[in-house]
Amino acid sequence: MTDTERVVTRPDPSGASTVGARKPRSGAIDVVRVLGIVAVVAGHTLPFPIVRTLLYSWHVPLFFVLAGYFWSPSRSLTQELTTRTRTLLRPMVTWSVLIGVVFVVVDLQFESSTWQRLAGPLTDGENSAMPFTTFWFVTALFFSAVFLRLLWRLPRMVVWAVAGVGLVLSFTVGPLLAATPLSVGSAVPCVAFLALGIVAKRLRPRVTRPGLLGGGLLAVSAALVLSGVALPLDIKQGDYGTPVLSALVAVAISFGLVLTAEWLCERLPESVGRIATVLACGGFAVVLAHPVILWAMTRFGPPVPDWMLFALCLLIPWAVALGALRTRASAWLTGSEPLRA
Repeated sequence: MTDTERVVTRPDPSGASTVGARKPRSGAIDVVRVLGIVAVVAGHTLPFPIVRTLLYSWHVPLFFVLAGYFWSPSRSLTQELTTRTRTLLRPMVTWSVLIGVVFVVVDLQFESSTWQRLAGPLTDGENSAMPFTTFWFVTALFFSAVFLRLLWRLPRMVVWAVAGVGLVLSFTVGPLLAATPLSVGSAVPCVAFLALGIVAKRLRPRVTRPGLLGGGLLAVSAALVLSGVALPLDIKQGDYGTPVLSALVAVAISFGLVLTAEWLCERLPESVGRIATVLACGGFAVVLAHPVILWAMTRFGPPVPDWMLFALCLLIPWAVALGALRTRASAWLTGSEPLRA
């Protein structure tokens, strides 16, 4: 990850810089990450058709694209496994235990399918029910990165051929791939998002007017999405929208957001980037933990307006994450090392 002159560096779920790395973080990229996290929570809590249309077109693919955008060509398979385990699997397992204990104790009082639901993310990624709704994403991203690393030593034509086959499989047997244990099958089509993210990164130095190109990509993509030409994606269910086009639109939106954020952050106070960096450091915990708030509120809490449910699911996990970032628990709960002043 390229990053602002900053303070904090950390391993990132998208494959960015590592703790102690000399490259500073990019506040602009962290703005995009924060926007993506907010979009994920909104997609789960705001039941409006327009929300699904606008957000599902990019909010999950964004993180796969960013994983490719910050791809390290020289990283070995062992390093890839180590990094992804530390930044993805370790916090997922931590939250699995924390949520699972509460879930089992509480749900045994009300449901007869506790163990089936508890094992859902392990046996069938598509069947990751609340409060484990987002766990499929973690393993899908993990396996996508490892799969691409395995391919990386092969000729680039082979890599692109595999990515193309993955896109074909996405609209032919996408639901079957999504229903695999730990969503490992979804890694096959999702490799294409990482590969296109690598292309976007290589094109970035040639972009002399990021605001113009970024705005143009977002405008064209919005037209395709709102017109229904490019249907939204739901990778968890193996739904990749309009064959090939929806995937390309998702990448165009992701790259457009990066370019636009870079253009804007050059014109905004540096504090915007620094705040975004801190929020992004805790953002992975929000992705993992907000479904438990949603589950608790919808199952046991009083009825609340949709906007309030969205706010609670967003703010409570983020508050917990920001607190954890100041402690040794940070690496286990957020995937980030503790923040340093």
